[in-house]
Amino acid sequence: MQEDIDKILKEFVQKHLEPAEIVNLISREDEDADGDPIMRIRVVYNPEKNPLDPNKTLSITRHLRQKMGNIFIERFPIFYFVTKEEDKTFAGY
Repeated sequence: MQEDIDKILKEFVQKHLEPAEIVNLISREDEDADGDPIMRIRVVYNPEKNPLDPNKTLSITRHLRQKMGNIFIERFPIFYFVTKEEDKTFAGY
């Protein structure tokens, strides 16, 4: 089930952030500091192809919740954007 969610999320993120190349996406359920349910979403991208557009990354949460509200009705999505190189040493996830 989690793999299916990640696949759907990756397709959505790739389309929203085009022409950036999304290499991988991993999500996991968690709680924020107040105990509220969240979904941590790590997006791994290739900075050598096309850099991320800051306007698109800022609006992705709103677009995701509008498009996929049935998944994120209870969990607020929190995005982390890391490069392929950063992903190799990303210990905080």
